[in-house]
Amino acid sequence: MIRINLLQEKRVKRVAKGERTLLGGVGAVALAAAAVYLLVHAPLVVAIDELKAENAARQKRIAQLTAETREFDTVQAQLNAARAQEDAINRLNNARAVPSWMLNELSNVLTRDHKPTMSPAMAERIKNDANRQFTPHWDPKRIWINTLQDKGGSLTLTGGAQSTTDVTQFALRMQASVFFTDIQPVSVSVAVDAASKLSFYNFTLTGKTLY
Repeated sequence: MIRINLLQEKRVKRVAKGERTLLGGVGAVALAAAAVYLLVHAPLVVAIDELKAENAARQKRIAQLTAETREFDTVQAQLNAARAQEDAINRLNNARAVPSWMLNELSNVLTRDHKPTMSPAMAERIKNDANRQFTPHWDPKRIWINTLQDKGGSLTLTGGAQSTTDVTQFALRMQASVFFTDIQPVSVSVAVDAASKLSFYNFTLTGKTLY
């Protein structure tokens, strides 16, 4: 009689069944990972990229607005100075006690690239004395006159300027003019414009007029 041992065959079948179970588990894990990537990770990455792009655009806009605001402050300060100077000129034109020659000379001093009316001796002195020389292309719009008083030849002039250098440039031109003498800045103080919040300098000049 022939005997056949079937134990080995059954054992092989059990191993094959275990392998299928393992492969099925690995596949399920892979599918779950793919689902997590597609449903969670990928949308999250896209959202982060969008937020980064929006933030970059926002920062660029903030920088642009900052630059525009800075330029606006500068233009506003120049506009305020021009208006103040125009008002001062109007006040001077309306002051009947001020001689016309003085208004003409102040207008000349407060005009860009114009020189004060000088004697030949003064012109030569300025050429050789560094302490008397003034900057040729100084912008008079950086200064304005508030009040002007001439009593018996004694002159008192008050105004405002964007810097102390502007006060010096104005005083040097007044000192060089044949119509004035002993011109000196007696006070210069810092002030703040109420509207623009920008700082400037109030000043007072004194001297004598030569009729």
